[in-house]
Amino acid sequence: MGLPVDLWDKLKRYFAFTPNEIQGLIIAIFATAFIISFNDWGKGSEVNIISGLFNFFNAILIVALSFLLHISVQRIWSLGTGYRLEWRMWGFGLLLGLIFVFLTNGKFWLILPGGIIIYHLGGHRLGWFRYGINWWALGLIALMGTFATMLLAVIFKAVSAVFVNAMIQKMITFNIAYAMYSLLPIPPMDGSKTFYGSRLLYAFSTAGLVAAAVMLTLNISITLAVVSSLLIAIVLWVMYYVFFEWKAWYP
Repeated sequence: MGLPVDLWDKLKRYFAFTPNEIQGLIIAIFATAFIISFNDWGKGSEVNIISGLFNFFNAILIVALSFLLHISVQRIWSLGTGYRLEWRMWGFGLLLGLIFVFLTNGKFWLILPGGIIIYHLGGHRLGWFRYGINWWALGLIALMGTFATMLLAVIFKAVSAVFVNAMIQKMITFNIAYAMYSLLPIPPMDGSKTFYGSRLLYAFSTAGLVAAAVMLTLNISITLAVVSSLLIAIVLWVMYYVFFEWKAWYP
């Protein structure tokens, strides 16, 4: 019972979002919601304010749920391994997204909301590697958010088999796109932490998540999509190890 009690104590003390995080999240949610609802303000060149505001509100709900789940899973995982996590908005990434959505007339989404920073909680690292930031742990923490985002897409894909709804379809599309952008190995995106934390972990996770994104766009069962993605990830990971990683360590 020690681990659950310890984690629960850390969640009570460190899980709450700071005012700066809340402010950044609100800006990121509204900007991203505008990006994904850009084409939902009317048909053709006509603008329908009422329809646009309704779709914009739905987009806010979609983005807020996705962002909060993504960051919350990372925060829980980080506290479980003795780190405190802070999420920071990336203003330049949001500005690029807004520019691209205008330049492409809403046909291209660029979702770069921000990234995470972790702080070492020395007193909570007993039994772990306690001295400074562990890059493997940081990479795994970052990956958990992307995995949660893709899992959310899988869940709503299963729901869409029963309930056909435009909002559900947009939820699936957005979460797939958000997961793919999160994998980018550029700071401050999650992919940069995973890449520098472990190239092998990055290769396996990227192969699996990209395969899952492709499978979810096909008209196949969820079980087949998940199993196929896992098999593809294993095959591509082995190929990466044999043809690159092995030679890099043992030329």
